[in-house]
Amino acid sequence: MEKNNTFLVFIKKNISLAAFVILFLLFSCTTTGKFLRISNLLSVLTASTDLLICSLGATFIILMGSIDLSVGSMISLCGVIAAKIYLSTNSILLTLFAAVLVSAVCYLFMGVIHTQLKVPTFIVTLGMLSIARALVTMVSGGSITMIDYNGKIKQIFGLRPWILIIAIGLFAAVWVVEKFTLFGRFTRLVGGDENVARLSGVNVKKQKILVFLFAGLLTAIGGIVMAARIGSGSPSVGQGYELDVITAVVLGGTAQTGGVGGVRGTLIGVLTIGILANGLILWGMPSEVQLLIKGLVVIFAVAVSTERKQNMIVR
Repeated sequence: MEKNNTFLVFIKKNISLAAFVILFLLFSCTTTGKFLRISNLLSVLTASTDLLICSLGATFIILMGSIDLSVGSMISLCGVIAAKIYLSTNSILLTLFAAVLVSAVCYLFMGVIHTQLKVPTFIVTLGMLSIARALVTMVSGGSITMIDYNGKIKQIFGLRPWILIIAIGLFAAVWVVEKFTLFGRFTRLVGGDENVARLSGVNVKKQKILVFLFAGLLTAIGGIVMAARIGSGSPSVGQGYELDVITAVVLGGTAQTGGVGGVRGTLIGVLTIGILANGLILWGMPSEVQLLIKGLVVIFAVAVSTERKQNMIVR
């Protein structure tokens, strides 16, 4: 009985890893070898790069006990701006600068509104979702900006091996920030208990704004990677993308109440979503069924991984 309880506790604490292994084995056995092809697995990794990059930033926001619903619209805005700036200047540096600047301004705005006016991040980021979607429609004029396949931005940010190198490098850098810097420790402390963080000498308002700026930087890079990967900056990209990001972070074990989790789990969550989407496509499932299953996955992951205490109040 004790061994069974130990096993169940392990599964509960590693739900994303368990889901990853189960799905990997399931699709390996039911797709007549298509899933296990090297080309298919590399495609899964490539298609997951922008989701991973954006989810790394969202992990810090959720680890802090907040939420970001604007990431889908922001990745579209950054992608369109990157495509237009590169088309005009043919400069990678100017493209990066423009996308990062716009994203930083938007995320700074959200952080300031949240901390100074005490507006919940759910409301602030929901408002930015609409604002960014309106901005990207105005900037793009409702049309798609194509990216030259032979252009440097496509070769570096949209094709293997560089796209994978960028994603792995950013993951490693963010993991180091989370584990070995005061920024990472303060973020976890604020998410665990703001009052304790404040009494410990942490400037909570400043930390929250810095976390939003950090997420904005990663979202900008994610937007560039997505635009380069699909070969265009499109105002329609990113609709519902926030569901994928939140699912990846929560499935990876980061508690929606803050203070628990990290980017290592997010990586597994992203890969789990990637193989789930790929496997469902190989099964011939329509897109609406994929969306339904993603919703069920995040509910199941939270239900299994959440610690429940007697007389616990759930809001």
